[in-house]
Amino acid sequence: MRGGVAKVIGLAALALNSAAWSQSYPGRPVSVVIPFAAGGTTDGEVRLYTDKLLASLGQPFVMDFRGGVGGSIGLAYVLKAAPDGYTLMVSNSGMAIFPNFYPQLNHSVVSQLIPVIELSNRATGVITSPAGLPNVYSLKELIAYGKANPGKLACNTAGAGGASHINCAALANVTGVPILPVHYKGVAQGQIDLIAGRTHVSVGTLFNAMTQVKAGKLRIIATMGEHRSSLLPDLATTHELGYNVDYPNWLGAFVPPRTPQPIVDKLNAEFGKAVKAPDVAALLEKSGAAPVGGSEASFRKRFANDLVYWKKIVEANNITASDMN
Repeated sequence: MRGGVAKVIGLAALALNSAAWSQSYPGRPVSVVIPFAAGGTTDGEVRLYTDKLLASLGQPFVMDFRGGVGGSIGLAYVLKAAPDGYTLMVSNSGMAIFPNFYPQLNHSVVSQLIPVIELSNRATGVITSPAGLPNVYSLKELIAYGKANPGKLACNTAGAGGASHINCAALANVTGVPILPVHYKGVAQGQIDLIAGRTHVSVGTLFNAMTQVKAGKLRIIATMGEHRSSLLPDLATTHELGYNVDYPNWLGAFVPPRTPQPIVDKLNAEFGKAVKAPDVAALLEKSGAAPVGGSEASFRKRFANDLVYWKKIVEANNITASDMN
């Protein structure tokens, strides 16, 4: 009986200490791990949030780029980081793919991460290179080129085993056109070669492509999914064109396993305010991204569903660990 009372008192004291800790948090700079190379899709958006967090919490949230192997290096680092709120990660939906290829990042390991908040939902599309494919303006023309030139279509990815790699394979599968994946350490590096015409196509976010599209250096020939993008309402989707290929893409914040719940709640609240700030929302929407926000529980459900979704896509396209080279 006494042991049970002592345990209850101990848990209550721990909860009180944790709550008090969250009130003073953060007391020093926070490391925001970006599991990709600098200059890609993620860091430009993350800066919108870190500026708001600095203003509201009085401490800098400093980006720590740990790119490589499609983002799995940064993920592995965060999984082992101290659960004190001073290391968090902002990553995209490709995180739900890793368990299919890396034994040390299997489903049970990745599921230990704590999803804090879904920050944005991003429109995606099939992007081509005017320099490499000057006469391709549609998905139909891309398929015709691929069939007329078997084995020549090169699709740049942000890393083996990442979302862009899986979607290159899925696009090849549904169109019946062989597409060779060419892996880079991040979106920015791959985009340089795509613009130059050294690769021909990519599957990525409008957020990252629109500046170069407006400059005439890239071309979006279809958006992905069932619904058209408000950014390009006149452009048909892959589904409308008869190809059942999707690219659900979100950006979200995570913290290491065992991070105290009051810290998770505080980060959720502060990121939520940043996402809904009118100036941030306006910038996101101009780039083809929609602010989301919401509860930890809703993002946890989304992440769990995506773990199942990507497993089905990987299996349907017969992608194995041997394809990670």
